Amino acid sequence: MKRFAARLQGFTRFLFAIGLAATATAWAQNLPIVSGEPVVGTPKAAQAPGLLTTEEEMPARRLRLAAPSRAELSFADKADAAAKRVKIGFGREVAVHAVEGTGDKLAWSSVGEWRIAKLRVQSPGAASLRVGLRIGATRQPWVLRVAGSDDESKSLGPLRMAGPLGQAETYWTPLTEGDAQVIEIASPASQPEPFVQVATVSHVVASPSSQFRKTASDIGRSETCNIDVACVSNPPQGLLNAANAVVHMLATKPSGGSFLCTGTLLVDLHPGDQIPYLLSANHCFEADSAPYYTAQQMQQVASSLNTFFFFSAATCNSLATPPYVQRFNGATYLHHSLSQDVLFLRLNEWAPAGAFLAGWDANPVPIGTSITVLHHPYGDLKKYTSGTVRALETLSSPLNAPTGYWRAEYNQGITEPGSSGSALLSFSSTTGQYHVRGTLSYGNIFVCSSRQTNGYYVGNDWYSRFDVAYADVRQWLEATSLPDFDVTDLWFDPSESGWGMNLTQHPSGNVFGVWYTYAADSGPLWLVMTGGSWVTSRTFTGALYRTSGPGYNQPTFDPARVKLNPVGSITLNFSDANTGSFTWVVDGVQGTKAIIRQGF
Repeated sequence: MKRFAARLQGFTRFLFAIGLAATATAWAQNLPIVSGEPVVGTPKAAQAPGLLTTEEEMPARRLRLAAPSRAELSFADKADAAAKRVKIGFGREVAVHAVEGTGDKLAWSSVGEWRIAKLRVQSPGAASLRVGLRIGATRQPWVLRVAGSDDESKSLGPLRMAGPLGQAETYWTPLTEGDAQVIEIASPASQPEPFVQVATVSHVVASPSSQFRKTASDIGRSETCNIDVACVSNPPQGLLNAANAVVHMLATKPSGGSFLCTGTLLVDLHPGDQIPYLLSANHCFEADSAPYYTAQQMQQVASSLNTFFFFSAATCNSLATPPYVQRFNGATYLHHSLSQDVLFLRLNEWAPAGAFLAGWDANPVPIGTSITVLHHPYGDLKKYTSGTVRALETLSSPLNAPTGYWRAEYNQGITEPGSSGSALLSFSSTTGQYHVRGTLSYGNIFVCSSRQTNGYYVGNDWYSRFDVAYADVRQWLEATSLPDFDVTDLWFDPSESGWGMNLTQHPSGNVFGVWYTYAADSGPLWLVMTGGSWVTSRTFTGALYRTSGPGYNQPTFDPARVKLNPVGSITLNFSDANTGSFTWVVDGVQGTKAIIRQGF
């Protein structure tokens, strides 16, 4: 959400203004100005697949929670006034609120080659639902599908879950509409029953079909002076492209609180890479107050991320729900800054065809620049706002970056909570494109009827500086294809002797790797990385596979029995030639470990 309050409580509006003369020399940095590119790929099917079994074939066990109390609902409403984004959902512990059924033990049935468990989780009165699962390790992964009670003929999935590395933190199912969610788990019948516990529910008081309007309060839709992108007269193609780079973000914290923000996909310096980098505001994921989140905690929230593409009015002032695309496999956390209010992620799924990777300008914004903002106020359909950058000013802690924030005023449209994280865009007449210059951090409450004599709305917004954040995110956006050094060697963590990684780097730069580790049953587990790419000179990423084949004691080797099963991905990050870390996603489970070269 946009940080705002009727009065700037706890904040000084600014500590000092930095004039043009003081910053003129900084504006001659000649840093990259990059044009965006359209996403190419396979569009998702218009009709989502159903569950493996119908309710007639296999009735779902019921897990019903009590209706939320007035205190629970009022807590969600009150939180909006002080929280740092729009809160549309609150957590409900199953052990506390269940009145029918239990989340501790699932009932399994054999269906062909599968063992299936099916559960209907209900929180009465919810417009949408997410379910927090605690998942144990299994020798082989299992598959998850979910469907909302508003239309159980459609499902989201399949998602590969658990597997030999297990999962420690809560996994949040994709958002579905209706006050109940049907969860269908299919595990290979040859494997033991996986451990799955239904621990928490995020009771969401809004849904995509209502344009995320909060039905539990009187907030309603966004203000009437907000402008649909479809209402812009004769929009240039550059504006339509930029709009297709903007996504509606929904993230859920471990406690079950669900929040809305806005984010923008960014292109990197290598055309055709199509890596879905996402830029937003740090406070969209951040704790409300100290102690603030660590990188590991930010990753927990990133893993819960659902993104909604093309959430725009089909025609001017239309309130119909558009044919949006929902991505629900979360994101990989890359960088955040509390004082600069910057959040930088990489989506774990490719962006859908028709989306756009926005261009950006890593140079400071001259005061007086005309700007555009494309955003989702209160989670509403995408809106258009235009205005001018008026000054560079600093804010109070925790947004106390000494480099300051761009202050903007608007003459068309406004911003509201839920707009937070939306990009500050400037137009280039040379390229015909809009370039990202920062993200919405903090601002005033705007009133449609309150304008200045010059036609601008009364109030200001402050935006983070992409030109400052660029120093931290350039390692991804400038991605080089050649490494700084040869990583060929054995790598391990000396404090965890017993497992390790063997990396072999070809003269071309490509890397083959084998990760020797242990499964949940303490048996040996080998995962293979057959290659990949250097996304920076010190970051290599590739797919992970689990292999199987004929035994070593077989009289003849049968190559037809060799199987290569994809299980996830791995990203290696090297801080220098001898130390680094790696982040892995295996069967839906994510983790990070430190490594060093093994000396002999």
